[in-house]
Amino acid sequence: MMGIPDRILLALYAMVLAAVSLALFIVSLGWTTPLERLLLLLRNPGGRMALGLSSLVFLAVSLRFLYFGFRRKYPSRAIIHETPLGEIRVSLGAVENLVKKVARQIHGVRDVRASVASTSEGIAADIRAWVSPDVSVPEVSEDIQKSVGEYVKNVVGVGVREVRVLVENITTEARRARVE
Repeated sequence: MMGIPDRILLALYAMVLAAVSLALFIVSLGWTTPLERLLLLLRNPGGRMALGLSSLVFLAVSLRFLYFGFRRKYPSRAIIHETPLGEIRVSLGAVENLVKKVARQIHGVRDVRASVASTSEGIAADIRAWVSPDVSVPEVSEDIQKSVGEYVKNVVGVGVREVRVLVENITTEARRARVE
């Protein structure tokens, strides 16, 4: 995916290419001044150097955009399984929703926020939980870790490397969603 610097570079590249194309079109209609200026530039060693460097920069930018055009595009936030019939992708957003669902089913959990990341060893999950005051925090945290690990492994087919639980609050009411 192209970032903002690449998009700015692409815009500048397109403007330069449009200007060069317009100049070449006008030359094809008989206007010779651009050709005379180019010949004058090529007779001067400093002009040749500047033209050569500009050409190298333009070539490098062209190769960069060719790379972006032909590389394989995968969603950056997905788990990919290769099967004999093809590729299966499970978005990390879907895994996050699964983690939330499982954690909310644990007795004493009032609310949950989760984020997951795919690593070479498996999935890593960070869970922020709001729990009831009438439960043991270490037991609930361990239940969350076990349940999430087993359920994600069974449903998604990828091992869970770690489940980090942060008990954000011990409360009798569910966390209220903030209006932003």
